[in-house]
Amino acid sequence: MVAETQDTILEQQHILADHDPITVATNERDDLEVVKQARENSEWTEVKAYGHLKGDALLNNFTASTLRAQGRIIVPPVVFYNQDRTETMSVVHLGKELCGHDGIIHGGMLATLLDEILALVAIPALPNYMGFTANLNIDYRRPVVSNQWIVLRGRLDKAEGRKAHVEAWAENLNGDVKFVEAKSLYISPKAPVA
Repeated sequence: MVAETQDTILEQQHILADHDPITVATNERDDLEVVKQARENSEWTEVKAYGHLKGDALLNNFTASTLRAQGRIIVPPVVFYNQDRTETMSVVHLGKELCGHDGIIHGGMLATLLDEILALVAIPALPNYMGFTANLNIDYRRPVVSNQWIVLRGRLDKAEGRKAHVEAWAENLNGDVKFVEAKSLYISPKAPVA
């Protein structure tokens, strides 16, 4: 009787885990063709999203913590770099609570995500592995419908001393529709920032 009860409880826990929104989203993300192809491609290396953040820096991060919830960014994005870290790709789900207009992701949310992608390719090219956005120019091409997965890509165009010129864009999963494009200049401070 006790063994049957324990088996029933374990089975119920397994069923609940299979329907947990975070588990469902993680499995859905990992089953996306673009994610599977990147994981199989030796030119890309997967890194843990926000793996460079520790302690309060992680807890106080806007996209890693504040926006992490069902209806927003439910699970961490997957992030890939090419071998010399001059290109990056990320796949993220944007929920319905990130809208400016009903059903359309807010442009400021897209700007934030692109700024983070731009930083991923700019900062490794800068002195002291430190840099800040000096300017960010964005062209919105098409609305991004909420409750979907999108791909963010970034590329280092040029690094000169304390400056890094970078570009990024958001596209659909097939890569045939660009929603938003951005160019940015990142600058490394002359002196280390405390």
